[in-house]
Amino acid sequence: MSQKQIIGVFDDESLVVNAIKKLQERKISVKDVYGPYASHDILSLVTKPSRLPHLAFLFGAGTVIGTFAFLYYTAVIDYPLSYGGKPIFSFPPMVVVIYLATILLTGTLSVFTFLGISELYPGKKAEMPGEGVTDDRFYLIAEDYDDTETTSAKLMKESGALEVKQKE
Repeated sequence: MSQKQIIGVFDDESLVVNAIKKLQERKISVKDVYGPYASHDILSLVTKPSRLPHLAFLFGAGTVIGTFAFLYYTAVIDYPLSYGGKPIFSFPPMVVVIYLATILLTGTLSVFTFLGISELYPGKKAEMPGEGVTDDRFYLIAEDYDDTETTSAKLMKESGALEVKQKE
């Protein structure tokens, strides 16, 4: 069986939402939706929950531990300085450095993780399914197999698609 993509072109967000619901009721996989603006209704139907917040928490915890270990190593083990009767290791001044390093590294690692997962990199050519996708049209892309091709195309037409295309 060859895998095909059925592309439905819509001009209204509510029609796209209805088409997605109909396709998902029939267990037809919706690959992606392209549109002129972000829609929370479409996003909640098509995407799965992100694990990026969990990764950001792990990045933050690792940064706190790593920064503390580095500061402790440099202040106590590698180059201890005792001046003016102050203790060699003093935690309160390190709080600011740990806090700022955590924000910087957690944000940076989260951005690069997102770009890696999304396969976004400099010089990547944009893949647009058709004309008008950034102007005023919504493109609903459903992955299909030969046996359900007519079903998904018919469902999209019934939902109010202006045009239904097929792509290998």
